[in-house]
Amino acid sequence: MTSDTVAPCEAYLDISDLWKSFGEFIALRDIALKVARGEFICFLGPSGCGKTTLLRAIAGLDPQSRGTIRQGGRDVSRLPPSQRDFGIVFQSYALFPNLTIRRNIAFGLENAGRSKQEISARVSELLELVGLTSQAEKYPAQLSGGQQQRIALARAIAVGPGLLLLDEPLSALDAKVRVHLRGEIKALQRKLGVTTIMVTHDQEEALAMADRIVVMNNGVIEQIGTPTEIYRTPASLFVAEFIGETNRMAGVYNDGRVTVGPVTLITGPRGFHRDSRVQVAIRPEDVVLRAPGESGDNLLSVRVAAMEFLGTWWRCLLAPTDRIGPELVANVSVGAARRAGIAPGKALQVEIPPDRVLIFPKGGADA
Repeated sequence: MTSDTVAPCEAYLDISDLWKSFGEFIALRDIALKVARGEFICFLGPSGCGKTTLLRAIAGLDPQSRGTIRQGGRDVSRLPPSQRDFGIVFQSYALFPNLTIRRNIAFGLENAGRSKQEISARVSELLELVGLTSQAEKYPAQLSGGQQQRIALARAIAVGPGLLLLDEPLSALDAKVRVHLRGEIKALQRKLGVTTIMVTHDQEEALAMADRIVVMNNGVIEQIGTPTEIYRTPASLFVAEFIGETNRMAGVYNDGRVTVGPVTLITGPRGFHRDSRVQVAIRPEDVVLRAPGESGDNLLSVRVAAMEFLGTWWRCLLAPTDRIGPELVANVSVGAARRAGIAPGKALQVEIPPDRVLIFPKGGADA
């Protein structure tokens, strides 16, 4: 089952009417969220949006000002962290430097009063699960950042928690290790079936790992959806611009068309009134190359004003050939650019598919 085909089911974690204030500052406002058993959820948003505050409220580390949190049918809203059923992994790993890797993993099991035989078997199982059996007698300082994070993860799941909380667990790692470890974490979560919530500000990380993404901004939830839903059908201009890139323009909507300067684009019905002032967003990958003379909707004549090589694609700045109309940024794959002979100054014809023209109300926070 792919992350975009997760079937809804009865909520394992149910958050309703949750608010958090620090003095007069409202950090979280009217949060409502249902998480299914076994789901992998990402809280995504810019710094200061409230995602870590929400995670800490779920854990009881920084309780909400008001609202209800139910886990597995039990109201945990006012319970201390020690009476809640979760494991947590912090950005800083928080391993005990004076304990071996084996003892670090065993720590929670020892506090739970498990027998020595049971602890030894469980620790060995977890070391094998995270691929670090040979490192058992080393200390945290002797391991790489990626290895330390895997040990922190093993310690968090040692007692078999019903909920796993990850607070930006990969942000301290370099790019290659981060990409590798996110695959390992996702595979481990799938294998264990543990309900998981991860905080991140990395859009690619959320898109790659989550079953559903909770996009937050200024203490509220902007949108909840699968990675595909969030990316392809953003609910607000903030979501469209925070996740991915956009060409953003002001326009006027009329009867299935939007006018941007002298250019009119077909969009189909969008639920706006006639002469509505709107914000138009077009993703760079949705600007499609077309051969000269080829027919289609929303065809524009442009020239390549500048090119930037980004490894797997070229980012092309496209200017209207008649100097009238919007400039566009297009992401063109290396192969497509080679076949089309794209170079600075070259004249091109591009199409913007009607269903890929994103339109949002003009005004308010998204203006």
